[in-house]
Amino acid sequence: MSDERAAGADAAVEDVADGQSVVAPVGAYLAEVRRSNGWTLAELARITGVSISTLSKIENNQTAPAYGILTKLAAGLGVDFAVLLGDRPSRPALGARAVTKAGQGAHYANEMGAYEALATELAAKSMEPMIVDIPADGRTPGRIRSAHEGEEFVYVLSGRVVFEMDPYAPRVLETGDSVYFDGSTSHGFSADAQGARILSICQVRAGPARSPFPDAEDSGS
Repeated sequence: MSDERAAGADAAVEDVADGQSVVAPVGAYLAEVRRSNGWTLAELARITGVSISTLSKIENNQTAPAYGILTKLAAGLGVDFAVLLGDRPSRPALGARAVTKAGQGAHYANEMGAYEALATELAAKSMEPMIVDIPADGRTPGRIRSAHEGEEFVYVLSGRVVFEMDPYAPRVLETGDSVYFDGSTSHGFSADAQGARILSICQVRAGPARSPFPDAEDSGS
């Protein structure tokens, strides 16, 4: 990974860890959904399966949700993953194509790394492709783990990555190496002092999209 890209990933992750910023507008979106529906945090927690404390932190920009939390929010609200990142998918994936120019995906960051979601203009995809810049070792507070529905494929684009997954011993992946695994099992990635970049493709459970806002379908769309 280039020095400039590594510095950018480190800065984004450090901001999140310090509570300085949340790159994706997830918090504002959740607050607007609650306001429009008159939901309490408890009601939103019941709908999405995400705890009240986590929802409160997201809404108040005190934490940037991991991919597993984002997918639970999307599934519970019946929206595409990209909606939570500020995009508005306009076409179904069936029979369509999407070209994402370099660096022009939807960007967000959490403590695990800086993400660029690709093909975000397509709704109801069965795969979620992302490029993830993993910060240099020591830039994150402890071992960051994630778990989410579906299978995942990861290909190391640059750098050296330590892949951890229960109950296996950690495995070092070099540039060009790949791993395919069950995403519902606790797993995590870390990089050495140079940082690393991976391509991650996650299986998603596509379903009929709906709007979480009341009467959205009758507003002339």
